[in-house]
Amino acid sequence: MKKFFKYVLTVAICVFFVSCYEVNEEIEIKADGTGTYVTKMDMGQLIEMMQTFAGEEELKKDGLDKVYDTTILFKNMLDSAKDMTPEQKELMKDGKMKMQMNIKEKVFKMDMDIPYKNLNGLQKLMSGQGGNGPGMANAFKNLFGNPQAGDDQPGMPKGPDMGDFAGIFDVTVKNGLIERKVNQEKYKALTERPEMAQMKQLTSSGMEILYTTTIKLPRAAKKTDNPIIKLSEDKKTVTMKYNLLELLDNPSKFAYTIQY
Repeated sequence: MKKFFKYVLTVAICVFFVSCYEVNEEIEIKADGTGTYVTKMDMGQLIEMMQTFAGEEELKKDGLDKVYDTTILFKNMLDSAKDMTPEQKELMKDGKMKMQMNIKEKVFKMDMDIPYKNLNGLQKLMSGQGGNGPGMANAFKNLFGNPQAGDDQPGMPKGPDMGDFAGIFDVTVKNGLIERKVNQEKYKALTERPEMAQMKQLTSSGMEILYTTTIKLPRAAKKTDNPIIKLSEDKKTVTMKYNLLELLDNPSKFAYTIQY
């Protein structure tokens, strides 16, 4: 089982550099300010990369020709998340992740589900301060891999995680308001990281990370200010679809204000 996660986590951590994949961010806000934050990642196209990276026979030898379907409770791994603050651990403790993998059917999915208790919790999740950051990534490596092995994997580039992309925005979530504005200082710091040159090369070559955000509001939206935002007929569901990599060139395109 540990060898399975060795391959899975190596691929997942480096996912930005190897193929197209899809992310669906689903947010539900209830009238009392509680709700759920769900991220669904479909990385089926990475199966071919794994077959190339490890080889068919090696995958079979390590049992990766079997079908895997498992649920990981975050509360069982937070003790090893040394880079997470007590506040972040409290935010994540009731979360879970469902992982499905089937080499034969080219299925590779990771669905993360985190309930939050108030709008401040949602604000932190949307800001990349929860399960998308390096603290959780390191916890996964410590739980299923070799904590002494370090971050680098032979032949695999090191890249940013989802929290890095979310972190370039200042997010405000209040009763009746969701706002996301570009933090120019954080954006500049991200784009100046050495590995971002590789990311821009992928962008220019047509690479896409298809990202969809769906927000279910407790009441109808009154006003939105971004043309990429689509409203349902009753105006209670907000949907945004875009290529996440476009954030590198024009992050302001994905800033928005939603009043409801």
